Amino acid sequence: MTAFTRRDLLALLLVLTVAALLRFQQSDVVEYFHDDAMLSTLALELVSGGRFPFTGILSSTGIPNAPASVYLLAIPFSLNADPQFAIHFIMLLNTSGVGLLWLLARWQFGARIALLAAMTYALNPWAILFSRKIWAQELHTPLILLGILLAVYGFWKERDRQRNRTARVIAQCLSLPILSFGVQIHFAALALLPAMALMILRGRRQIIRPAFALSAVLALLVVLPYAAGLSQTLEADPDRISDAARRASDDGLGLSAKPLQDVVFLASGYGMETWLAPDQQDSLAELMPALRPLSLMLLIPLFLGAIACYKRKKWWGVVLLLWAFLPALLLVINWTPSYIHYFIPTIPALAMLTGLGIDFTLTRSEGRRFAAAAIALFVFVAWMLQTISWQVALSYVAEQHVAYPGFTAPLRSLNPLRDRLRHEQDVVVISAGMSWNLHHEAAVWDTLLWRDVACVRALRDDGYAVFPDHAFAVVIAPDARADPVRNLYRSATPELFPMREGGAVYVVHRWESAPPWNGIAASSIPAARFDNGVQLTGYGLADDQVLLSWRLPERQVGRDYQFSAQLFDKDGGRLSQFDATFWHGRHWCAGDRLYTWGTLPAPAEADLLKVAMYRLGEGKKRGQFFNAEVLDEMGNAKGQSVDIRL
Repeated sequence: MTAFTRRDLLALLLVLTVAALLRFQQSDVVEYFHDDAMLSTLALELVSGGRFPFTGILSSTGIPNAPASVYLLAIPFSLNADPQFAIHFIMLLNTSGVGLLWLLARWQFGARIALLAAMTYALNPWAILFSRKIWAQELHTPLILLGILLAVYGFWKERDRQRNRTARVIAQCLSLPILSFGVQIHFAALALLPAMALMILRGRRQIIRPAFALSAVLALLVVLPYAAGLSQTLEADPDRISDAARRASDDGLGLSAKPLQDVVFLASGYGMETWLAPDQQDSLAELMPALRPLSLMLLIPLFLGAIACYKRKKWWGVVLLLWAFLPALLLVINWTPSYIHYFIPTIPALAMLTGLGIDFTLTRSEGRRFAAAAIALFVFVAWMLQTISWQVALSYVAEQHVAYPGFTAPLRSLNPLRDRLRHEQDVVVISAGMSWNLHHEAAVWDTLLWRDVACVRALRDDGYAVFPDHAFAVVIAPDARADPVRNLYRSATPELFPMREGGAVYVVHRWESAPPWNGIAASSIPAARFDNGVQLTGYGLADDQVLLSWRLPERQVGRDYQFSAQLFDKDGGRLSQFDATFWHGRHWCAGDRLYTWGTLPAPAEADLLKVAMYRLGEGKKRGQFFNAEVLDEMGNAKGQSVDIRL
């Protein structure tokens, strides 16, 4: 859309090469934890035709995120189900963002500032860190940059307006929907809306009405899926937003300096240990270069750049200041918890202001070679300190165990176990929980083994045991209790898969057939079928425990039930009751045998055992119960419990 010299193209090639080398470096040293796995699951289900999401995963406030990140991730996952491929896609996307920043700065401020701003962005350790994994917050910045770039070209570029009319029409048509899509990816990006609105206001005289009208319509269409999804959520749970607001205000409003500290870190590349290893900050900081605090001196050109930009181009000065600082200023009043990743979209603006400040000092030192050389040396040293700090941090998290919530086990550590499990037909993962949206092991392994293993099941470490009808592997995750599932699945020849040095260990046991049951003996009954396809096939009562045996149907994502076992005397009086969460439908595999057990005192006068399945109401139906029907041989409902005479 504009002519570049050979020197411009070489500069662009340089910044893209630097950005790519740092972002793709050791590309398997990336986190693959809970949010990553949940987003991957939604994207894989979308491209597999399972379901089309109208919301994304839940945010920390309890309000569902928009599905935009899922739609974007569907691109790499439609080509390859391996999460590593999607991670490379994200790295490439963020590398292109460095090029977009260079182009934006080149248009507005010239070649030298473009090079300085883009190199500052390419080398920033925080920008590199937040360009490398499947996380919604790491997807939106390149799209926001592209939307701003199109807005600048469509609404601000005035030279040769008639000759470039077609290009300006295209830019105006695409700018609003791309910005709308990018901002939806994470709520924190909403803080950029004032800057974007100001850009449109500034270019109102350049608006081509049909193009702008189409752009507005496309932007509404981009928002429509989330509007529908949020509407469905609020229809089911009208208090979702008010509850989130109440929780945010429970501790009262106050002032917090943390958002401003986060801006300092993001602008200077300092403080990575606070995020990567919050409980081991001293250990990581000791490995950093001794001169690392010098990178904080980049705050000086940042400050000078803010002044220089405002004086040089007033409108751009206001836009850049809003872009760089408004998100943090909005959270100085701590109406919601603040995290540094909320401010990822501001890093390009901080880099551009820093580039403007470096250029400002170089311009003022023209004719004084010593001063110019000193400034250039300072910038080079600051960049090198940032680069070395990133290398040290990357090596540390790759090799050393880091306690949660620090940098979790990277894909490099998980890959040997994944490669081992790829040869299995069925896998059972035993961990502390089975909830896809609460427990990371339940989400991680299903996606890592998506097209390699027929059925991956996440099993809680007590109260449940599952037996496939053929050979299978059992993985005992590090967060499982010391004696999971009564030690039922422990074999004589376990395989150990340690993570990083001093870290957790996964243990694999392989079974050619189901191990012998070591709990309460089960008495068989004629199979009783519920309308969800689950069959009750037996029961056992002993030592104040109840055992129920089941036969499972095919996987049912989102069909999660409770079950109850109740004992009654001959007169119909209830003597005792046991209720628990049934094994989640996401983990069901056709033909599997399932055992569940729990505490149920059985007095001598007990005469009848009633077993039922039900679902709990949510939102405005909270507190209600919806029973599964028991079916007769013809498939007709005959009651809401299986009644077993003792």
